[in-house]
Amino acid sequence: MRWTLPDVRSPIDHMLGRDRPASTAWVHHQGVERIRHAMLASLAGIAGCNAARMNIRLRYAADIEALWYLRDDLFSMLSDIQGEGPARATLDQLTELFHGQLPMALREPLPRRVA
Repeated sequence: MRWTLPDVRSPIDHMLGRDRPASTAWVHHQGVERIRHAMLASLAGIAGCNAARMNIRLRYAADIEALWYLRDDLFSMLSDIQGEGPARATLDQLTELFHGQLPMALREPLPRRVA
């Protein structure tokens, strides 16, 4: 038999009328799906083996980091088909969707201010 210590904070919070913190997992999940949908929408109307392969990779990307790294491959494919200008515009729109979703290590560095 295993003895565990009771969670001391939970009864105190309950007595004070505080609720447990809500899980934010569903918010994170909605952000990932919104980004995935936008990336898939950028492939609309594009046919071919490369587009089909990219579609599968986007659909089965496990998390936000995987989608982040797929941006470069998506840009490469779109620039071959549409040209660099439209592909860059699409990539810029997609990059904005990642704001606030990425871990610190993947965020773009802030520009340095010159004093």
